[in-house]
Amino acid sequence: MLKLHIKSILLKNYRNYEDLDIRLNKGINILYGQNAQGKTNILESIHLLSTGKSHRSQKDSELIRWNQDDARIKIAYEKENEEQSIEMYLHRNTKKQIKLNGVKLTKIGELIGNLHTVIFSPDHMKIIKEGPSERRRFVDIIMSQAKPGYYYHLVQYLKVLEQRNNLLLEGKKNEKLLKTIDVWDEQLAEFGSRLIKSRALFIRRINEYAEEIHYRITRDREKLDIRYKSSVPYGEENETEIKKRFRENLYDFREIDARRGLTHKGPHRDDVLIYIDGNEARTFSSQGQQRTALLSLKLAELEYIKNETNDVPVLLLDDVFSELDTQRQYFLIEFISSIQTIITCTDVEHLNKFQITDMSVFHVIEGKIEKESFSLDDKRL
Repeated sequence: MLKLHIKSILLKNYRNYEDLDIRLNKGINILYGQNAQGKTNILESIHLLSTGKSHRSQKDSELIRWNQDDARIKIAYEKENEEQSIEMYLHRNTKKQIKLNGVKLTKIGELIGNLHTVIFSPDHMKIIKEGPSERRRFVDIIMSQAKPGYYYHLVQYLKVLEQRNNLLLEGKKNEKLLKTIDVWDEQLAEFGSRLIKSRALFIRRINEYAEEIHYRITRDREKLDIRYKSSVPYGEENETEIKKRFRENLYDFREIDARRGLTHKGPHRDDVLIYIDGNEARTFSSQGQQRTALLSLKLAELEYIKNETNDVPVLLLDDVFSELDTQRQYFLIEFISSIQTIITCTDVEHLNKFQITDMSVFHVIEGKIEKESFSLDDKRL
């Protein structure tokens, strides 16, 4: 098992950082300070260079510092005992540029899977509480990191879906155009069946990890169950079978699709159902139960990536400890003891009880960071 280690992060004109260059500990790194000082921006920059997209913003221009035209992010890290780096250049009026070890990349797919990360923040409660799109996004991000071919099939599927939907809209004006829909149905079924099969296998595997972790967190008092709900009913997890069923569903729903100008069947309509003791967590679980389910799910994500890629991901925890009770805090500290982890919080006083020895502490104030020396006997800690 190969352990990833981010060595340094460089930010220029990124969010509220004019010029930042910090070096990280191989173990636990604490970024503390008051709210709106820039702690989360650092986690965001790491995840951005891991997946190619911000988990907080849809527009790259929002990542550039106010009154600046461009920004730069660079991460130096160690993988397979080799020094590696990822750089991203953001521009207000042109597409972002990405370099891996100094070589310019032409596609986001070439970036994904090089620097594995798992990010966990209170915002991720959307996975439990909100609609299917949040859970699909959760699945897609993990699988794109762990299975490079998955990202390619996802991109191709979405392109074909857009073309089919455009055809359906145009067909409302000119029905003759719908005669070509068979071509798009075949391609949609081709890429979609691969996504469905991959998602079904993924949910089965991550459920095994999450169920075990949840048992440990709740001390065998609760059972977590994660299920895949495909909009395309099928019998076996066989790609040929799924493709056949998908084509049949597309055909059966053509009239409805043509009337509404949308495709109603396919992976873009899938969902992931999360149950606690047989009850759907989204509707019937308490806030505390939902938080615990999310913690189990995120740690299961880490275990899945670790076992599928043979890399130990870097864990990014954004103000998570304030959301957990003491029992769950201790469980999390024990779980991350051998993983490079970057944690944001508003103060560090409560961390002394965990007796963490391999830890670096950084104080974040208005886009500037100071590394602080400390000892376990330091009363302030």
